[in-house]
Amino acid sequence: MSTAAAELQTTPYELLGGNEAAVRRIVDAFYDLMESAPEARELRAMHAADLGPMRDRLTWFLSGWLGGPALYNERTGGGVCMTSAHRPFAIDDLARDQWMWCMRGALDAAGAPAGVRAMVEPAFERITGFLRNR
Repeated sequence: MSTAAAELQTTPYELLGGNEAAVRRIVDAFYDLMESAPEARELRAMHAADLGPMRDRLTWFLSGWLGGPALYNERTGGGVCMTSAHRPFAIDDLARDQWMWCMRGALDAAGAPAGVRAMVEPAFERITGFLRNR
């Protein structure tokens, strides 16, 4: 197999380091930004005071979503319906934009390679656009 073909078969999870700790670095940077940056004030207000459980759940979800182990399913006993999970929250353009701003900053902070960013950022934009309900 050529190098180019091998790269096409490599998952973002593997390119980020191939372990849960690498995904957790992104998630922690994401929530650290959300907690501290005035640019994410409205997004932060949608979340519980204790972000610990959300840090875990997003790490588990992203692990599988990025092509690694399906930790969310393993640790919660089932899949997640993104629409149902987010339905109670008023997700408008501002919330979507703040989420993307935090995720881009988290990818920066975690040193995500440009190739990974090129794969995941458009997908994140599609998902956050789909979850918009206001």
